[in-house]
Amino acid sequence: MSRLPVLLLVMCASLVVGKIYDKCDLADELERKHGVLKEDVKKWVCIAQYESTFNTKAHNKQNSDGSQDYGLFQLNNKYWCGNTHKNECNMPCEALLDEDITDDVRCMKKIIRETEKWKGKGTGLTAWVAYVNRCKDRNLDEYMADCPNYSGTSNLLPVRQVSAGDSPPRTENIQEDSEPIINSARVPIRPKVISNMHPIYIPVPMYSPYMLPRPSRFFYQRN
Repeated sequence: MSRLPVLLLVMCASLVVGKIYDKCDLADELERKHGVLKEDVKKWVCIAQYESTFNTKAHNKQNSDGSQDYGLFQLNNKYWCGNTHKNECNMPCEALLDEDITDDVRCMKKIIRETEKWKGKGTGLTAWVAYVNRCKDRNLDEYMADCPNYSGTSNLLPVRQVSAGDSPPRTENIQEDSEPIINSARVPIRPKVISNMHPIYIPVPMYSPYMLPRPSRFFYQRN
């Protein structure tokens, strides 16, 4: 009998109906259905491409610490979903694999808020390495050029006129590959402060016995 719940969970997971989004369709849904600001939509879409290649059923099991990432934005089961004592988004991880991304968006907004609490306003998306490496410093208007509603427009700030003496926006020659970055939004909810002389977020040596390595190229204090 003890195997029955596990069997039922496996059966339910196998019946999940996922979806592979088109870039422009995802942008439209994020803004119109989920209320994401247009300027942020560009960033979220870029993250989704390099985290999951727009596949809501993406499931990464290759993290070095044994944790797993789920769904369109590859949310990690060590902090945000599942049966762990944290589960900050209060949902089973399997809920992130279906075609309805309402819970994904709700959890992503929570991650952004929690990240900004200890890293500062405007830093929320740095929880995703895909954003830092592939999206943060690129021209997202060019990235969204094939989506007419999102290329060169913003509902936050008016477009600034560029004069001959101004530097043009930074444009990077980033290869549009389809392979996602193995990454997870794994921000510690309540990071410990070692002393008043240390910041909350501290890069540390790889081989410290008191620190736990993360595949996101940074190291966080063990809880």
